[in-house]
Amino acid sequence: MKKKDNRPAADNNQPEKKPKARKKRKLSPLARVLIIIVLICIIAGSIVAAVLTVYILKYIGSDDTLDLTDVKLSYSTILYAMDESTGEYYEFHRLHDVENRIWVDYDDIPQDLVNGFIALEDKRFPYHHGVDWKRTIGAAVNLFIPIYEGKPGGSTITQQLIKNVTGDNAVRVDRKVREIFQALNLEKRYSKEQIMEAYLNTIALGSGTNGVQAAANLYFGKDVKDLNLAECASLVAITKNPSVYNPFYNPENNKSRQEDCLYMMHEQGYINDEEYEEALNYPLEFKKEEHIEKINDTQSWFVDYVTEEVINDLVEEKGYTKEYAESQIYKGGYRIYTTIDVEMQDYLEEVYLYNTNTFPAVYNAEYPESAFVITDLHGGIKALAGSNRPKEGARLFNRATSARRHPGSTIKPIASYSPAFEQDLITWSTLFNDAPLEISPGKYWPTNFYSGYYENPITVEFAIRRSANTIPAQLVEMMGPRTSFDFLKNKLNMYNLVERETINGRVVTDIDRAPMALGALSVGVTPLEMAGAYQIFGNGGTFTPTHSYTKVLDSNGEVVLEKDLTPTRVISPETSTVMNRLLQQVTTAPQGTGTTAKFGAMPVAGKTGTSEYDYNQWFIGVTPYYVGACWMGYDTDATIRYASYPPPIVWKNVMGPIHQNLAVVDFPTYGDVSVQTYCMETGLLAGEDCANTASGWYDNNNLPEVCDGTHPVPEDEDNEDEEDDSSSESSSSSRRDEDEDEDE
Repeated sequence: MKKKDNRPAADNNQPEKKPKARKKRKLSPLARVLIIIVLICIIAGSIVAAVLTVYILKYIGSDDTLDLTDVKLSYSTILYAMDESTGEYYEFHRLHDVENRIWVDYDDIPQDLVNGFIALEDKRFPYHHGVDWKRTIGAAVNLFIPIYEGKPGGSTITQQLIKNVTGDNAVRVDRKVREIFQALNLEKRYSKEQIMEAYLNTIALGSGTNGVQAAANLYFGKDVKDLNLAECASLVAITKNPSVYNPFYNPENNKSRQEDCLYMMHEQGYINDEEYEEALNYPLEFKKEEHIEKINDTQSWFVDYVTEEVINDLVEEKGYTKEYAESQIYKGGYRIYTTIDVEMQDYLEEVYLYNTNTFPAVYNAEYPESAFVITDLHGGIKALAGSNRPKEGARLFNRATSARRHPGSTIKPIASYSPAFEQDLITWSTLFNDAPLEISPGKYWPTNFYSGYYENPITVEFAIRRSANTIPAQLVEMMGPRTSFDFLKNKLNMYNLVERETINGRVVTDIDRAPMALGALSVGVTPLEMAGAYQIFGNGGTFTPTHSYTKVLDSNGEVVLEKDLTPTRVISPETSTVMNRLLQQVTTAPQGTGTTAKFGAMPVAGKTGTSEYDYNQWFIGVTPYYVGACWMGYDTDATIRYASYPPPIVWKNVMGPIHQNLAVVDFPTYGDVSVQTYCMETGLLAGEDCANTASGWYDNNNLPEVCDGTHPVPEDEDNEDEEDDSSSESSSSSRRDEDEDEDE
């Protein structure tokens, strides 16, 4: 039975009743603010998520990977010298830009060092794929909810390598995302060993060093492969903050973190109990004093020059711009094998600072500048000094290699006498009338420096020993100045000689009598050029261009530059030997202009030279071991006033000690030569009736005839009045005439 519904029937004609309205709740101001913030966060988060999604999609599958072969290029250049006693090369200097880096291969890195970096910096390195997600998420959370003390690092060794190489350390989300994907890509292309190798070669380790090899050299004076466990842990300790943990300046901090490293290595099973205790107790010895001495040491004159020579050769031979060549020198990780004798260079730079033990007194208020070059007998530069003042800086103006000066009479052996011997025009005893050339009607040139008078007749030997001006002038006139010019420029690489140029509005040339006979050149030559030229008098007549290095390798060991050191014959062995003995007369015979250069029993063949007004003074000497060239003068021309001619004395004071422990040996005899007795009255080989004789050296292929005993009666000197006039000149003016460089 249905329950009766007692509700009244609906009246369709009655209006429908509206439901009773609910009372609205009002939000508090705080709630409204919170809702707005949440909505803003949702919107911002959506935008960021969208951007990151696009950014991530951009990098997924991309090849944004570093090329680790390029990483190897930005490293210090090492200069090597040869140890003459062993024949082995050793490092003596480094060239680097701001950072000092030396690449070392993974196989030469101790496993303890690798393990130390893993234990302290990235313990999951062997297992992750470039990113340690646990550390990354932990570091991100810690930004909002501090969990760890300090600032925990989320970067792996792979990520740190990317920062080291790119230099991008910006604190931005997009940079971090890019780094993550670069790390993932990097580990797809390279092995863990390759990544670790690059990391250990790029990491900053304080005191201007980057990479474990440079750091091991600096802090311990060792190659990295020779470091023990304790030393490896000390290097690892520097990584966190190279300033705070620098072992030179904060050894206590370094020791504390080194112990942390050893503890982590022990805890992670890389070392056992015994190794741990031994390393903890090992006394670390850092090379701080050597470091301070090195940073306070000024780069040597030799290093200046070899740097310039390599840069110039890269430009000339490789077509590099000078800017790129310089960057390669300082960042390319080159290996330059030099010709330096380090001990000799150190000695020269010490003894060549102006002092009375080396430099004789002059009457000038300021002492002249001076430069010195020492080469072996085949053009290899052993030492040089670009000034006799203290050196303060690197790549300064080097007077030994860049100062072009008039060589004076030092040009005579190479420009006139040697070519004349080669043409069989002269012998040791050939007689010449000691008289000037009539270069125009009534004008005679040159006069002699020795009081302006003439001696008749004189031999070639006397002319060289006394530095007569008239004989070289006659020889150049006989051969033609072009012969001398071509010999110097084409055979002896004297490229500063001027064929024809306009200088200061004036047309000049060195193809003339005064330049080739007396050294009155248009711009001059350098001490290095002169030293190189004189090698031919010590080695039998061959020429090898002067050089400060033999080869340059890149960081991969590939040859970049290599000198062709094949000697070129420029004069005969016979000419070389005869000229050598003639130049020995300069330092040993009476009235020789270079007798003050002689030291002990060591033979010295040499030549003095002075330009007009005593502006430039020279001595170039050759021993059985070395060639030494000394120049003196002022950067702005001024007369040097002296009591004793300085250059041969300086030369002796420098070269004597260098030869002190070398065996006294004679120069070799090259070619078909012999010692002969000659008649001093005719210059011919002495006959039975010749009473006035002397001995000399001769090329057996160009022997004089034998004197028949018919000796000429001395003539009245037709030019006696001329001699008297010239002899009235002062010694200072006659000195000027030795190497007169005025127009003929």
